[in-house]
Amino acid sequence: MLWHELTWPEIDAADRDTPVVIPLGSCEQHGLHLPVSVDTLQVDAIARAVEANLPKQILLTQTLWLGSSHHHRDFPGTISLLPSVYSQVIRGVADSILNAGFRRIFFLNGHGGNRVPAGQALTELIATDDRAEASLIALASWWEVARDAVATAGFTQPAVSHACEIETSFMLALHPDLVHVDRTRQVDPTFVNKWFHSDNDLAKKVTIFHRFHRITAAGSMGTPLLANEAKGMRLRDGVVQEITEFLKDFGGWTVPAKLGPRK
Repeated sequence: MLWHELTWPEIDAADRDTPVVIPLGSCEQHGLHLPVSVDTLQVDAIARAVEANLPKQILLTQTLWLGSSHHHRDFPGTISLLPSVYSQVIRGVADSILNAGFRRIFFLNGHGGNRVPAGQALTELIATDDRAEASLIALASWWEVARDAVATAGFTQPAVSHACEIETSFMLALHPDLVHVDRTRQVDPTFVNKWFHSDNDLAKKVTIFHRFHRITAAGSMGTPLLANEAKGMRLRDGVVQEITEFLKDFGGWTVPAKLGPRK
């Protein structure tokens, strides 16, 4: 069910145990070869395909296209909210859905920069709002919840980075007309040591805080030259299947009972 196509009485009549899914995108540079809407296009396509698999079992809102991308602001085209402001947006969305009586909410993230401020918002919400704390509120990036699909799609790189082999392949499967293959660049990691790797989150032992212009001149990372449509289609199909399975399961979860100190 598409939240934005329903009337308020239709939403009011919906089962309050129905999971509400909110896709989170962004508008930021993605190198020389991909459009600024990559994260929004990808997460929106995933969410719509999942809803098509579960048309009566979930409520899907419109995708939030504006994210927290200030670390890309040195590249033209990026439109962003500060992390603190984005956190308030996410809290407001969650509060609105809770106010409508729904108690099962899943934020499906499509941009790495959204993860921390969205998590901050939901952490504060359950700390201060008993409705939220007694609900089931989940947050995950699509490459996290569908980790197995990413790992088995045939990529050479170990994890999603930025305008990389994985994202470029995904876009070749979704919108090949928006991919400028002739402009792709090989971008080698610029900052690598025992503790930190600028192009592989799985290899990081610490987090270093800086903006993207210190990582890459082109705006992209990794090996987009190795991207192809077949990898992207395998990724798309696998991600949609894994998230469909998660939401089927999530729809049957129960809130853990209070164990103390007072019930």
